[in-house]
Amino acid sequence: MKKINIKYWFVGLLFVILNSCSNVDRAESVFDEAPADRATQRNAELLNSLLSETSGFKGVYFTKNDEFGGFTFYMKFNEDGTVEMTSDFDENLDIETSSYDVRLGSATELVFTTRNHIQKVSNPEITGLVGTGFKGTSVFQFFSNDSGVLTFRDIRSRDTGFLVLEPTGFSDFESESIASAEKSLNRRNEFVDSDSVTSFPFMSVDDGSSVKRYALNYDNIKLFANPTTQADDGTVSDEEFGIAFTEDGLTISPALEVNGVLIEDFVFDDSSGFEYVSVVDGVTAKIGYGSTPVTPLDPYDFGVRRNRAWVNFEEPLKSSTAYHSFYADYTSFLETTYGLTIDFILYNNLNDGNVPVLFFGTNFGAFLFGVDFVVTDGIVVITDNGLSNGVTPGTKAIFQPLIDLYMGGPEGFYLNNTGSLEGFANRTFSMINVADPTIEINYWDE
Repeated sequence: MKKINIKYWFVGLLFVILNSCSNVDRAESVFDEAPADRATQRNAELLNSLLSETSGFKGVYFTKNDEFGGFTFYMKFNEDGTVEMTSDFDENLDIETSSYDVRLGSATELVFTTRNHIQKVSNPEITGLVGTGFKGTSVFQFFSNDSGVLTFRDIRSRDTGFLVLEPTGFSDFESESIASAEKSLNRRNEFVDSDSVTSFPFMSVDDGSSVKRYALNYDNIKLFANPTTQADDGTVSDEEFGIAFTEDGLTISPALEVNGVLIEDFVFDDSSGFEYVSVVDGVTAKIGYGSTPVTPLDPYDFGVRRNRAWVNFEEPLKSSTAYHSFYADYTSFLETTYGLTIDFILYNNLNDGNVPVLFFGTNFGAFLFGVDFVVTDGIVVITDNGLSNGVTPGTKAIFQPLIDLYMGGPEGFYLNNTGSLEGFANRTFSMINVADPTIEINYWDE
């Protein structure tokens, strides 16, 4: 028995040795290239991919999709080591030429070695983001090539920063890239500056069985959204993503996941309002502006907290574009036609026992119009009670469009707290026209 066992042990040992040799041979056939050679080949493959697209690439770059949105870049790589580029980062759309390199760092990297549009995302002096900027980089680690679509990871933020390049198909790179960058820039600006924008940005998700609506909570400096929704029991849930605008719509990152379906790309649709729409595998998601609040507002105690409410000209961004447009047009008409200029506007005598008035301070003196108001469930309805400080019917007719603007219609205004007046202890609040929520007028109290 011992001899038999020794024989089987010897045969088994011989089998293991032979199998190990076979594995070594296979490994040597797989790794017959030195690591440096493999890296050189990968660099060459990336460089060839960049140069092969003579029409250039469209790139969407999210620097950190857990903090910021993204920007669209157009790039054309040349054999002499230069890259022609434009972007929708700001109003400067001119094609600029700089240098790039494909090199081996921790992996194959695309590096923009001299200044161009893409360095703007690293600028720490951006208004509203001083000290940080968008935390971008000029060094990108090559990640994948999917049928000509090149994906890179931000070397500083590997898990949240992505640059994706796809062929443009342009016939004239310079003219078409500038035109495309201008379109996406206009989309980004119009998302907050259009006269069609209401005070109620939203996101909705329809999975085929139910519709969930969110308040979008969009930060137009960071280009970042934090949609929130409130259940019947008061529970609040939210999502987070950055937004990059494109010629035809917008892209979000990270993607929104709904029952296993990923939602990323939205197309602008103005057929039913100001909306961007994405339809994927039976799921419809929309981002846009609605006519009513999605989640409850924080109503201001109008007529209770303070005696005066001044129109907030100090912080114009707290009022809507449609309001500013109407006010600018009509006051220009008053100045051109009558030489009348308005210095300030306020509601006075709100809680001191006197008749409340809408007060216009002008270069021709004060014009006061008496009002009555009722606040119910966060909505104030203001009506003209016919009293004034001796204003003639003809003069009142001159002011009537402004009176209508500030008093609103029979539906009234939503009241919404908007924080403090910058640099002061005074509170600010908005009146949002219920019948036309594109009109939001901000006030500070005294």
